[in-house]
Amino acid sequence: MDNLNFSWKQTTGDLYKAVKIYTFAAIAATIFGFIASIGSAASALISLAGGSLSGGGFGIWNVLEILATVAVIYGYWLFIKSLDIFKQQVNPADAPRIGSIRTATILSIVAAIVACIPMLGLVGGILNLIAWILLLIAYANLKSSVTFPEGARRGMSKLFTAMILGIIGWVIGLIPVIGDAIEVILEIVAFILVLLGWKNVSESEEPAAKA
Repeated sequence: MDNLNFSWKQTTGDLYKAVKIYTFAAIAATIFGFIASIGSAASALISLAGGSLSGGGFGIWNVLEILATVAVIYGYWLFIKSLDIFKQQVNPADAPRIGSIRTATILSIVAAIVACIPMLGLVGGILNLIAWILLLIAYANLKSSVTFPEGARRGMSKLFTAMILGIIGWVIGLIPVIGDAIEVILEIVAFILVLLGWKNVSESEEPAAKA
């Protein structure tokens, strides 16, 4: 039982670690990319003032942005890989919902890639919507599942709440003037809930029995 418990702890720990990696790495990549763009623009203006048309070139911030992006990819890979293992460790009644989280994650990644392709932005939006629906259903079922560990249920409840706040934030964001500010606040709260949710899952105990 100790080996099984370690396996559960290892898997849920990897899930939490993966979430931290791809979320914080994504933030870092955005920051590094922003700094790099400012540096390139400043270099271009200086060069133009000096009578040259050369740009800023490839600098340290570009390198850091690439490294952060690689970390994001690794984080998602670890998350999907860990979900595959987690699906086999949970009660069979809960396994399909873990599979839905995995599918939704893959759809979200594909949606982000497709959205960058001209004329396919709508397709990306549809895939993202499907992913959100899958996650909502999965979290809603797992947070009330009697076969899912209590600690993990608390985590799924936080993840479900984070999804709802994200939807509310998106709707409120459509309101002129104050909408954007409120949306940012709700997104920050949702971000914290996601981290706390997976932390709860990582601290949960393995189900006593699988039926």
